Amino acid sequence: MAGKREGYVFGYDFGTLSCRLVALDLADGALAGSLEYEYPHGVISETIPGTDIALLPDWCLQHSDDWIKALTALSRDMLVKTGIKGKEIKSIGIDFTSCTLVPVMEDASVLCTHEQYRNRPHAWPKLWKHHAAQQYAEEIETLARTHTTWLKDYFGNNVSSEWVFPKILQIVREDYEVYKAADLFMEALDWIPFLLSGNLTRSTAGIGVNAFWVKGLGYPDKRFFEALDARFAGVVAEKMRGREVLIGEATGFLKPHMADRMGLTAETVICSGHSDSAVAGCGAGAVESGDMLLVMGTSTCHQMISRNYRAFDGVCAIVEDGMVPGLYGYESGQPASGDIFSWYVENCMPKDYAEEAERQGVSRLKLMDEKAARLQPGESGLVALDWLNGNRSVLSNYNLSGSVIGLTLTTRPEELYRALVEANLFGSRRIIENYRNNGIEIKRIIAVGSLARKSPFVIQLLADILGDFVVVPQIDNVPAMGSAVCAAAALGSGRGGFNTVQEASAALIPKERMEYSPNMKNHEVYNELYVYYKTLHDFFGMDDALMRGLKNIKNAFI
Repeated sequence: MAGKREGYVFGYDFGTLSCRLVALDLADGALAGSLEYEYPHGVISETIPGTDIALLPDWCLQHSDDWIKALTALSRDMLVKTGIKGKEIKSIGIDFTSCTLVPVMEDASVLCTHEQYRNRPHAWPKLWKHHAAQQYAEEIETLARTHTTWLKDYFGNNVSSEWVFPKILQIVREDYEVYKAADLFMEALDWIPFLLSGNLTRSTAGIGVNAFWVKGLGYPDKRFFEALDARFAGVVAEKMRGREVLIGEATGFLKPHMADRMGLTAETVICSGHSDSAVAGCGAGAVESGDMLLVMGTSTCHQMISRNYRAFDGVCAIVEDGMVPGLYGYESGQPASGDIFSWYVENCMPKDYAEEAERQGVSRLKLMDEKAARLQPGESGLVALDWLNGNRSVLSNYNLSGSVIGLTLTTRPEELYRALVEANLFGSRRIIENYRNNGIEIKRIIAVGSLARKSPFVIQLLADILGDFVVVPQIDNVPAMGSAVCAAAALGSGRGGFNTVQEASAALIPKERMEYSPNMKNHEVYNELYVYYKTLHDFFGMDDALMRGLKNIKNAFI
């Protein structure tokens, strides 16, 4: 029998630079409050905090203390801001950047918080965009392509350096003492529920994308890992323990000492974790077969929901129950989007443009959007590649780098900026084209995230480049909303929640949408430009010798 729906759920979204929290009313889905907490240490890419120990190129770490501070500060601040009582928070859901890998001890402490390991870089959490494991990803990919079928069947025939096992293999090879010292290696999306409930679980949505786990088959067998390195043979049995759980499944209750720190009660239900991009479907009301979700922020994740399974190259992963239970989730993406545009204004924007933005009282990005919007498609004579942080899909190669073709002495700053935006959206078109060419039906293209909400210029360009309608839900903090939806499902109808994630999403998520229509005249021009983009894409992407060589020369100076 369903319980009365009263009280609230918390949804935490652990992003790259900050954590966001929303509180939703279980009775009607009303947003009771939203808050953000910026991580004091941010992205750690230069030195280990408190030391002069330098990190090598492509290293990106985070401090687990920042995440715990976010949990506690946001919870208490939300109660104060909204007047909600701690006992009224019935359930907590979390999502996290993925794959962020954490070396963990049995008591849920992180290895770098132990004095004897704090100066060892490999003892720290590796953020999703830690790409220093690229060579190990290539090694795993070569072995898997030669000796298995599961890589082609479920992972697009590619291995990303962002995933679990390349990052762990890097630790085995570069600091075996740290590998031995860690009792577990966990994605942060699983570590937070472990910290909160004390119960060791693994979200099948997370390990299905990032750890070669396949429903009904499990992980690759011991012989595969042993073929890579004898010391790696027992990694699954020894370091990947934990009960496998679905999205929206309860993992336990909040531990008393964490309840005290957060101002909540030990009766608060803890939901299984989810990745920040995949959970956005729940937060945007995109939970049906045929929904293609573009989560557009610092990077862009392309999340496809389908009732059908179809294997093809260039997709990152195909996971049953990967976005919502009962359907397949297909994962693809671009490892830099907003990061590219921010790089431009921080490093390439002329001083007089920055001063103009200040006089107008607008952000530098908004000014560049306005200036670039005045240009016609093709007017700049430029075409670019957006691989400033490598390529995740469809090439899965982080040795690749960006380029701009067509520069002249008359090229203006807004022309270069627009070319970079267009390149990023051409990259999305290449990914979507790959799905359709392989028989995946896309009924709706839905854009969410900070770029989708803050930059109509970018979304209109996306519609024009795709030649398709783009729907933007009028919802802020979409991943956090999705985590709250999952929390409501974990609560269950008997406790005043919902029976399924789909049911919770339908009841709690606002329906307001904005639809961008393609300008077909502009689309015709972009069809021409896209031919040049694909020529560059294939020339530099199919043989990375040039870009890899340049990167090697650069790294020799570090």
